[in-house]
Amino acid sequence: MSRIYLRRTPQGFEPADQPSLETAQKYKIGQIYRAEVVKPRSYQHHKLCMALLSLTFENLPERYAMTYPTFDTFRYAVAKEAGHCEAFIDLQGEIVTVPKSISYDAVPDDVEFGRIMASMMTICANILHMEQPMLEMEVARYADQHYGRAAA
Repeated sequence: MSRIYLRRTPQGFEPADQPSLETAQKYKIGQIYRAEVVKPRSYQHHKLCMALLSLTFENLPERYAMTYPTFDTFRYAVAKEAGHCEAFIDLQGEIVTVPKSISYDAVPDDVEFGRIMASMMTICANILHMEQPMLEMEVARYADQHYGRAAA
């Protein structure tokens, strides 16, 4: 099963971004496919979050780059630092804290996602030694270039 993001136009639905277009092109024309249409949390807001994390990861100072060799390990560390995590006791009795997902299904509430995003912005600004307003401008520019027009 594939997940694609669609934009409603007067002509019907069209892929909302390049990855969705590439996925949609894999389906044969004329075939019938089942779909569940759901309005996601905020696609623009999510793009900005992914742009923030990607831009920061691509510009990590050396001390962080050595610690986080992959985007996913970095993303998990930022989520945990932002408090978007849960703790449990493992079978050895140790307290383990793991980051939660920032997917649409995991955080359907825009208010909660906004809190997480604001915290991540502060963390990334500190990592990059940038003023937050400057980082916000760079993130918007990065999102425009890599994901399409970003949210204001």
